[in-house]
Amino acid sequence: MNRQGTLPQAERLDAIRSYLDQHYRIGIEDICKLFGVTRDTARRDVVRLDAAGRALRVRGGAVLPPQSRQVEQYAQRTGASIAKQAIGHAAAGLLCDGERVLFDTSTTVLAVARATTAASLNVVTNSIDVAEAFGQTEGVELHVLGGRFNAWQRSLEGAQTRQGVAQFQFDKLILGACAIDLLGLTCPSDEEASLKQAMMGQASQVIVVADSSKFSKAFMHRLCAFDAIDVLVTDQPPPAAIVAALAEVGVQLIVAGHDLAQ
Repeated sequence: MNRQGTLPQAERLDAIRSYLDQHYRIGIEDICKLFGVTRDTARRDVVRLDAAGRALRVRGGAVLPPQSRQVEQYAQRTGASIAKQAIGHAAAGLLCDGERVLFDTSTTVLAVARATTAASLNVVTNSIDVAEAFGQTEGVELHVLGGRFNAWQRSLEGAQTRQGVAQFQFDKLILGACAIDLLGLTCPSDEEASLKQAMMGQASQVIVVADSSKFSKAFMHRLCAFDAIDVLVTDQPPPAAIVAALAEVGVQLIVAGHDLAQ
């Protein structure tokens, strides 16, 4: 049982809401494991949060409510930091004229889209902001995947999105990372992990873009081991153990603005 399992319900509800603020979605199983409670208790917590307008109850858990405040928070996050701009330029340099490229949803992936100069690209994305970045670029053939709209990330998700991905084949995937530890990549929700896995299955080369804040962290849902990716582009050298794990399976490491490369 997690040490937080003895939290009073009021404190546990606050903790669940804090988790949602960071990750947008939480599953019933996540609540059980994080707080050491039963499924019935986790469901009651979700019901209470939904009734109070602090969360939106969905199948299998809860998400942030569709309020303008959450959308504004995402809009603030889309402003690329210096680190993400550097990653964006480095990753964009890996794209070649005429390629078929799938762009995932994240603020770092958006930085890549904004920095892309390759001509005659065929671009597919589930991100509204990535689509907007390419929408007025001459010579780009743009496809936007359908699905359920996620206001927090301004993206499309769900079964329809996964089915849409399966209709394409890509030369390269620009993939955002939620967390990177010694075992590989993880996501805060199984839904996000399954969509990213579907994307990876359709690409000949997987290019992961992540700033250094993502290292030595892990979420509950395993996305993949390092042998499932080809390139990692970041802004600072990762911890030595992660560098070694990447090198062991032949992943190319690019540190934007540094000479280090594996």
